[in-house]
Amino acid sequence: MEALIVADDLTGALDSAVGFAALGRRVVVARSPEAVSEALALAPNVLAVNTASREVAPEVAAARVVSALTGLHPGSFKAVMKKVDSRLKGNIAAETEAMAQWFDGARLVACPAIPEMGRRVEDGMLVGEGVSVPLNVAGCFKTPVDVPDCASDADLDRLVANSEDKVLWVGARGLSFALARHAGVAEPAVASLRAPLMIANGSRDPVTLAQIAGLPSDVTVLDAPDGEVRNADLTEGSLVLSISDGGGGLSGHEAARRFAESVARFAERARPAALLVCGGESAQAILDRLGVNSLQVTAELRPGLPLCEVRMPWGNMQIVTKSGGFGAPELLAGLVKDVL
Repeated sequence: MEALIVADDLTGALDSAVGFAALGRRVVVARSPEAVSEALALAPNVLAVNTASREVAPEVAAARVVSALTGLHPGSFKAVMKKVDSRLKGNIAAETEAMAQWFDGARLVACPAIPEMGRRVEDGMLVGEGVSVPLNVAGCFKTPVDVPDCASDADLDRLVANSEDKVLWVGARGLSFALARHAGVAEPAVASLRAPLMIANGSRDPVTLAQIAGLPSDVTVLDAPDGEVRNADLTEGSLVLSISDGGGGLSGHEAARRFAESVARFAERARPAALLVCGGESAQAILDRLGVNSLQVTAELRPGLPLCEVRMPWGNMQIVTKSGGFGAPELLAGLVKDVL
């Protein structure tokens, strides 16, 4: 296989794997270590695995990485990457150590630069857009790691092209796209959403709420207090379900579970050809409820918006995930306008 990517959250797994999405390549993301065997049955060229381990204890995170790698052999992949948060959050040391033990003898190279977002590595420090205080990259690891300077995509391309075979890459979207370019994918495929479109907004981030408010007036938006949506007549055009605070004092996990039930109920009625989900926790809950364990990444709808294909009882459906704090105010309005 061309590449293995192990990520600590679903949006990161998708956002890094999409760099390889091009005609003639099958890119599959396993939503959990337990789904790896199902993903492998699809004969992918690129495999990404979500360990959902950013917010757990370090020893639990390491165990999830070990579970994800069980049955896989480093020699089966031309490139191996540990995808980490672009601002170095999470259990980077524990997870990388687990991968390093599996990939025995590999040189660790860490470069979390994302030049397209204005994030660079200079003198061993992560700096730039969204990084309020320079972050010491090597300080995130227990074992020695090379931290090359990278300020541009050209720097990343040279880094990948000039490396030896046995490297454990540690980085974010910028590095995964450089690995994809080295494998021959100049840029991901692009696509449009198919109609009918359903948007499930499980985020209360002001960025996404502004995007919902900016939707055209003819788009039906149904409120979901504490995740629950009352039955409503369906109309032509795009349908939006948007979570809100219903005053029930529910945990985020419980609200996401209730929202997933509402989304599944409306999806079974509306039979969307495309489903766009805002919010990471809601995306996990909705995919659980829909029984989707692995995702085939086919294109990038917009930078940062990977597009996947799944099979539902009513036919093929596109799935797009968007983090709550991502995108300009007009993003969702533009996507609705461009629906085929």
